Amino acid sequence: MSDTQPGPYGQGQPGSPGAPLATQGTDHGKGGGDGTGAGPSGPSAASPAPGAGGRSGSSRRNTATAAAAVVVVGALVGGWFVLGSPGDPEHRLTTPRTVAGEYERDGKGQKGDGKAFGNKKVPGMTSSADVSAEYKSGAGKKLQLGGAYGSVENPDKAVDWVFAQTAKSLKTETGAKAEGKLRKFSPSAFDGDVLKCQEYKISNMSLAMCSWADSSTVGTVSSMILTSDGTSTKPVDLKSTAELTAKVRKDALTEAG
Repeated sequence: MSDTQPGPYGQGQPGSPGAPLATQGTDHGKGGGDGTGAGPSGPSAASPAPGAGGRSGSSRRNTATAAAAVVVVGALVGGWFVLGSPGDPEHRLTTPRTVAGEYERDGKGQKGDGKAFGNKKVPGMTSSADVSAEYKSGAGKKLQLGGAYGSVENPDKAVDWVFAQTAKSLKTETGAKAEGKLRKFSPSAFDGDVLKCQEYKISNMSLAMCSWADSSTVGTVSSMILTSDGTSTKPVDLKSTAELTAKVRKDALTEAG
């Protein structure tokens, strides 16, 4: 029996894009099927340790904010996919237990109703559903998958729009700012129409986000790698993140039907 149930997206308030999700539970790997299920999702490290202060406290707060930003991206993306009647898409997006060979799902994946952001929608897309999940590898690698499936008229335009909205919302929600230029990549494992990546910075923290689109899916992968002491992040490599995104997409895609 599948544990697929509606996620929290429909509980949002119109006009409040980018609201961070609630703290996630620890129900690791219990769901069947593609892992989507009910229950809140969010950055478990969203609050620094009580009493943290000085340089150490500041580092903890920066780390928590950056970790929250990774999750915010997934929440943002889910809300932009407004439901409709797209017909039969070629592919669906799922939230597998493991992606890219090393990232394990942290809790259950979410399947939303796409209505948390009111009238905002990806131009030219009518979606059947949106999904989101957090993943981690070891103690320092964090990844957020978000996306939707349905019908996409103009993949390139859809990706550019997602990045434009992400920049606005991340700045509002976390203070993150885009670093450098939005870049297009074509990893060997990618067979979609378009894949672009952007680096974002929050104080001394960096995170990378890539977004892809094709005729039936639009998705994002945001990631960050913490240093061994957990007070900063390792430098962003957008080419490597693009390759990671291609692997995650391949694992998350399933044939519709």
